[in-house]
Amino acid sequence: MQARSGGIHWWIGTVLLILSLLSGAYMRWFRDPPVSMLSDTQRAVYRSRHLFLLMAALVNLAMSETRNALTRRIVLTISALVPVLLLIAFVVEPQHGIDQATFSSLGLYLFFGAAVIWVLEGRPRGAG
Repeated sequence: MQARSGGIHWWIGTVLLILSLLSGAYMRWFRDPPVSMLSDTQRAVYRSRHLFLLMAALVNLAMSETRNALTRRIVLTISALVPVLLLIAFVVEPQHGIDQATFSSLGLYLFFGAAVIWVLEGRPRGAG
């Protein structure tokens, strides 16, 4: 039953990761006016909900399994580095406004990359 549960989390995480990618594309290229042209408050709401999808994907993927030790090591290393970047972002970025997000952007892109690695290497048997 454990492998079955891990497979369900992999599927949910994969779907949420795709939805996160699509929500980012919507905000950047399809919304009229683009999210970048909205007030800071509206942009913050759109961006936070977009990131909530990414975080939900990561939680579900983390609850799934991978048989590849190297994949696990890479994802664990990224997962240890990202909180450091996000803590630096919390301290440094607020005084520079919503568009100056170097540390948080890097951390979130690393999280996204780790999730993609997990999707590709952690897929359950028979999932493709």
